Amino acid sequence: MKIRIEAAEERLRAAATRFVSEAEAAYFADLVLQAHLRKAPRMNPLEEAVDDLETWVALAEHEVRVDADKESVLLLDFDGLAPSLKLKHVHDELERRARKNGMAAVGFRNSSGVVTLGPWSEGLAGRDLIGVAMFDGGTGCTVPFGGTKGVFGTLPLAYAIPTTDQPITLDMAMTEIPYFQIDQAKSSGEPLPPGAAVDQNGLPTTDAAAALDDDGVANLLPIGGGIKGYGLAMLIEILTGSLIRSLLSTDQTPGWHPPEYGGLVCAIDIGSFTDLDRFKNEVTQMCHAIREQPGADGGAGPVIPGDRGHEKVATGLADGEIEVADAVVGRLEALAAG
Repeated sequence: MKIRIEAAEERLRAAATRFVSEAEAAYFADLVLQAHLRKAPRMNPLEEAVDDLETWVALAEHEVRVDADKESVLLLDFDGLAPSLKLKHVHDELERRARKNGMAAVGFRNSSGVVTLGPWSEGLAGRDLIGVAMFDGGTGCTVPFGGTKGVFGTLPLAYAIPTTDQPITLDMAMTEIPYFQIDQAKSSGEPLPPGAAVDQNGLPTTDAAAALDDDGVANLLPIGGGIKGYGLAMLIEILTGSLIRSLLSTDQTPGWHPPEYGGLVCAIDIGSFTDLDRFKNEVTQMCHAIREQPGADGGAGPVIPGDRGHEKVATGLADGEIEVADAVVGRLEALAAG
């Protein structure tokens, strides 16, 4: 069914205010709907937000605890709760600490997980900070270089960089394709893109059934399919694992167990390094120069990471409505009503 964006935002805010402040609820609702406009229908951030709200209902007696608190570092234990409702708190802490010290990082663990990572970095770019976010993303998805079985999670990474126009944004898994794509391909019988996965013998395959074990282990290749993507995946694995007192994939329970996964969000205060306006002007001019380059073989030409997403947001806001499953709307209505 169609639902007005304003109505969806109002219900998200009403539901979230049961657990966090009105300012935090408004921040959460705004970033969720922006993410939904960017990602739907390939992904469903609004439904993910409803799942997060229901987690807070189910764990009403749980609370977010502080594991470490230093000038530039904050480590949070979410006690099984969904971290998305505390986006504003995390971003407020990052901004305050980065303005003082130049850079700051917030780690979080023992949460109900993150599916759409973009809001964790995009909200920081709106504050004229460079935002970088990463999440472990589970276990049994990414095959080590030269291996035969998925070990790491998909290890999503997102960043956002402010310009004088729309920010540069990127939100991607460290695998050639995300997990949900291989799951969908197996269900539909459609082939995988070449170079995205291997079978149980470590050989390239486009057959999702051959690359997805019955126990849910996916033999996805890291980005690029070689040692470079594997090396980046290992870096994110460590930063979202042992560094923040969470579990590495080799120690995690097989299957999907979000409390065992960790996340790390970093903020860089541009003004601590250089003049903010100069930085934004230079980066904006670079983006313009890239967009003006002619396209290969008469194509549309290069884009900047985030361009298509910004276009989708603008189109969605102009339309004023989003398509949402009836069941999701019903769940959201119930949450908003209390």
